[in-house]
Amino acid sequence: MCPSVAGLPTYFVMWGVACLVCGPLGAWLGVRAGFPAGKSFVAFLGFAGLILLGAKLLYVAEVLLFPLDDYVPYKYRGPLHGFRIPGGVLLLAILGPFVSRGLGLPWKRFGDVVIVAAPLALVGIRLGCFLNGCCFGKPSQVPWAISFPKGSLALAYQLERGILPAGSSWSVPVHPLQLYFVFAALVTTVVLVLVGRSHVVPDGALQFGFYALFFSSTAALEPLRANYVTLNNLVVPIAAVLSASIAASMFFTGRNTELPVGGHGRLS
Repeated sequence: MCPSVAGLPTYFVMWGVACLVCGPLGAWLGVRAGFPAGKSFVAFLGFAGLILLGAKLLYVAEVLLFPLDDYVPYKYRGPLHGFRIPGGVLLLAILGPFVSRGLGLPWKRFGDVVIVAAPLALVGIRLGCFLNGCCFGKPSQVPWAISFPKGSLALAYQLERGILPAGSSWSVPVHPLQLYFVFAALVTTVVLVLVGRSHVVPDGALQFGFYALFFSSTAALEPLRANYVTLNNLVVPIAAVLSASIAASMFFTGRNTELPVGGHGRLS
């Protein structure tokens, strides 16, 4: 665990790494499909901004409506504290098309081209959660359970709730929930690549397939979180059903234009 690098929380360091890697990747995917490089890069940065903003907004709403959901004492909460990734992905789903259209990009085709970079970005962000020590799971005896050291949020959480006696220097082993999220993002990436290569998915369906996979996997994993996050558990299942319904509707009723601008397949 490494909570900071040069004074900057590891969480945001990994956000930066995700943008540095996936921003150019998104631009390359856009160019490969015939879209302008500059617009593709700006669009992807806009998407990243939506994820960051939405993640913060969901946390703010959570604190206002369910203040006990945040186990971190007020004295440790700084201006950079508190993000809920499902809120970011939800805002991306809602406003992403407007970002694309504002740049003159057809949102269905362009979104399908670059969407594979989104779960890869989530891999970096979730690794940031792990290094930062946040989003840890419930106590567990599974062989891969992890104990967090002194100074970690997991240990502080368990000491505060009497799970451990005062003076303990390591937490009780917990589910490495952050790494579960990483694995889910990697599986989502593989699925998107394989489905995108098939060239049978109508425009728009691939990106809503990503939303369906993200929210479904998150809904499945959230019960393993140490603390109950009320808004996550309300928003995520609803978003999973809605995005899966939209993806299915696009797939069964949409016309497949197959080749975006420039004549290249999405991920071939």
